[in-house]
Amino acid sequence: MPTKPTTAAIGPKQAARAFHAVRFANDNGQALNLHVTINFRILGIVPDEAGELFREIWARVSRWYAYQRSKGRAFGSFDAYAVHEHPEGGARNVHWVMRVPDGARAEVERVICERVGKLTSLDCLGRAIHFQDVGAAGTLAKYTLKGIDPAYAAHFHMRAVPQGFISGRRITISRSIGFAARQRAGWKRRRAS
Repeated sequence: MPTKPTTAAIGPKQAARAFHAVRFANDNGQALNLHVTINFRILGIVPDEAGELFREIWARVSRWYAYQRSKGRAFGSFDAYAVHEHPEGGARNVHWVMRVPDGARAEVERVICERVGKLTSLDCLGRAIHFQDVGAAGTLAKYTLKGIDPAYAAHFHMRAVPQGFISGRRITISRSIGFAARQRAGWKRRRAS
């Protein structure tokens, strides 16, 4: 079985694609408005298994969104991105930023907690999951992407803070706001004048 690639930092292409995804969502009037942090240490998940667990959580929440749309609810696409961190001496965690439809936040939070509980076989999640409103999505993106390679931090007008080694995928961006979706829409990044 091949080993998962391990990265020490977020690369410049990954960072640019995440920033573009956030801007694309904003430009489409679908701003990302919920920040979810999952602490895998509190869940009792070893760091090398965290990525696989999160992939399954993401997939189940994404399918739930699709099911809500199939029932005629105005949920729209599942717009989200996630960044994994494992700072030295700290816990492996993921910052997951998503768009939640108006009036559905409590329901989305409940569904996330249920999916995590089911996948980990935990009845009580304690402080393993933290939900927070997103004020300025661009500012939050700089925070979530702070694990960028220090050589590229100045280019993005941010400060790099080492976020440790991650085996597997460090960043995930939903297809609805990803590279191909932006190309199909003919979206171009607006340059500051």
